[in-house]
Amino acid sequence: MSEIGKVRIRVPSSIKPGDVVQVRTLVIHPMERIERDAQGKIIPKTYNYIHKVVVTYLGKTIVTFDTTQSVSENPFFSFAFRATDPGPLKVEFLDTTGGRYEGTVDITFA
Repeated sequence: MSEIGKVRIRVPSSIKPGDVVQVRTLVIHPMERIERDAQGKIIPKTYNYIHKVVVTYLGKTIVTFDTTQSVSENPFFSFAFRATDPGPLKVEFLDTTGGRYEGTVDITFA
């Protein structure tokens, strides 16, 4: 479990100004699921799962995902954006225990 929080981001190797870029990203995370007792009541504890993903490009938020514990272990997300200028694309994963994991890739034009 030493890789918890490792973020991987994949973008095309060749991007031109104005291209719609398909991004794939994942984070290594256990994504605990909520457990219930025999009566169906939630067993109280601090469950650890990614609850929000925030993507910024050139310092501006371009997409936010709000998730639940039903997302699988090592969650994978895919999205598209229009590349207007070279600069950083940052993906930040936030979990319910205060964990913050981020990855950054530089968008460059070929």
